[in-house]
Amino acid sequence: MSIDVSILGIVFALILFIIIFSAVILYLAFRIKETFREEKRRGVRIAKIAFLIGVLFLAGGSFYFFANTLTPAPPSPPLNENGKPQLSLIISHPSKVKMNTKIIIGFTITNPTEYTAHDVVIQTNVLFEYFSIVSSTHDVIGNIVKIGDVQSGTTVSSLELTSPDRPRDVQDTITLTFKEMDQPITEGISISVSGGS
Repeated sequence: MSIDVSILGIVFALILFIIIFSAVILYLAFRIKETFREEKRRGVRIAKIAFLIGVLFLAGGSFYFFANTLTPAPPSPPLNENGKPQLSLIISHPSKVKMNTKIIIGFTITNPTEYTAHDVVIQTNVLFEYFSIVSSTHDVIGNIVKIGDVQSGTTVSSLELTSPDRPRDVQDTITLTFKEMDQPITEGISISVSGGS
């Protein structure tokens, strides 16, 4: 309710400003016009025309200033109270694969803040025990994918893996950790490996 009243107050004040400013401009224009009739010297006329043009530029500048004041500011990136980065993790993977098949698992890390997250790692539990690593966009040491520093925006990491040579259901919990975190981010994955062609 208070926001609506403040908006109405701003609109009302702006309307009053426009009316008063227009009245002043019209009065000045009328007075200058009357002075033009009385004054015949060329130098004085040039000075009066320059004054009138200056007043018009002043009016335009005032309206431009008020338009900029009413324009909403662009949204700032979300920050937490402690000035720390906040990460989110999205994992893309197939839910069903055949034995001995190459698959891609993608990790999308989003940092909506202006702060850099340091020493970001993705940790698996049992995924690499069943799926063999073919290639990776980031270094893999043991069961950890080392991402490094994540700045504001989106960072994508992908793994090319080969599925197991026997049918099984592989379930794992993927954990995203970084130096400034309050608590780790976890996401579960489940991939069913079937036999046959």
